[in-house]
Amino acid sequence: MDRTTGLVAAILLSATLGLFALSMAVGLPALSYGASLALSFCYVVVAASLAAEAADDRRGIALAGLAFAAMYASVIATVYFVQLTTVAHGSAGVDVLKALSYNELGSLMFNLDMLGYSLMSLSTLFVGLSMTPRGRGDTILRLLLIVHGVFAPVCLLLPILDVFGTMARGSGNMVGVMVLLFWCVYFAPVAGLSVIHFRAGRRLLA
Repeated sequence: MDRTTGLVAAILLSATLGLFALSMAVGLPALSYGASLALSFCYVVVAASLAAEAADDRRGIALAGLAFAAMYASVIATVYFVQLTTVAHGSAGVDVLKALSYNELGSLMFNLDMLGYSLMSLSTLFVGLSMTPRGRGDTILRLLLIVHGVFAPVCLLLPILDVFGTMARGSGNMVGVMVLLFWCVYFAPVAGLSVIHFRAGRRLLA
């Protein structure tokens, strides 16, 4: 059952990731917010399904990865739900909306988004470390998950150092889009290999 759930979640993760990349490329903010919200939910289920497979001596690492996944989804869900509601409807004062708007580089919500992806990176690191590969695909998936952990300190430090606040006075928006598209390109194989992993797992159980 866990592998079936993981397979469905991995397929949806791949779909929402593609939708997110497309919305960023063509400039549809509302669609990108909705896709990111759905993506965060799908990732939690994928992480939980992978963690459930961990050997007993790696169970603590797997649970840590799952805990970071839940923290990531909580932060990201808050960021994008606010964009689709309060910001979209303009139901707050101008100064408050400026702080809440994701489009304002260095704003409260933009920085929380960076925190969220830092937590996601920690999650992939621990989930990857908990995996026992069953083949070449799993080995590549595990490596991609672990290497993705490199983004954790980067996503955490950039807002603290106010890098995006400085870029906002220049070409920050374009750079932000390019970074997100690069992340989509990196994470696409993770989603795809997760689909293959859970599909292979179902065949083993059949």
